[in-house]
Amino acid sequence: MAVAASVGLLSSAQATLINGTIGFTSAPNSSGGSLVDNGGGSFTLNFNNPMHVDFGSDDYSGVPVGTTTNFASITFTNGGGLTSPNVPEWTFAVGGKTYSFDLLSLETATFHNGKTSGLVLMGDGVAHITGFEDTDAIFALEATGNHLSFAILQPSNTAVPAPDGGSTLALLGIGSVAVEALRRKLNFSKA
Repeated sequence: MAVAASVGLLSSAQATLINGTIGFTSAPNSSGGSLVDNGGGSFTLNFNNPMHVDFGSDDYSGVPVGTTTNFASITFTNGGGLTSPNVPEWTFAVGGKTYSFDLLSLETATFHNGKTSGLVLMGDGVAHITGFEDTDAIFALEATGNHLSFAILQPSNTAVPAPDGGSTLALLGIGSVAVEALRRKLNFSKA
């Protein structure tokens, strides 16, 4: 029984973080979206959905180029700051796996030369893929004229493993109890 419990804890402690990058663009020959000035330094970026997968690497390499998804509108303040998280920002399914991204914060919202036709957004969120551990991600969005591109990035060299929540300690405890029970059983049979 102790061995079965140990194996269950060990497998749950070995979840795999997502690695790779995925990028999206607006449909060819169409506007990527529209930017609405809400007044008071607040803006809303509305996407001309659907957006199309432009590329994918590593854990996103199985997503065919051209796969479509709808993006939620992003409302932000000039200079940075998300008015509320977008959970999810986008989601789609391919080959039995669901891919999604939650936009949680913006650190940068910059207009090129003060013009709303050129916009850069950068921030943080969480990437999800069926079978993988939720992974913190950095995203970048650039809109210039009629073209809009969006990429999320999970550089494998920046992933910091999260503490295992005590599963190592639990395994050691279970192992110690099993060894002590075995020792007592052997001592009892010798008596």
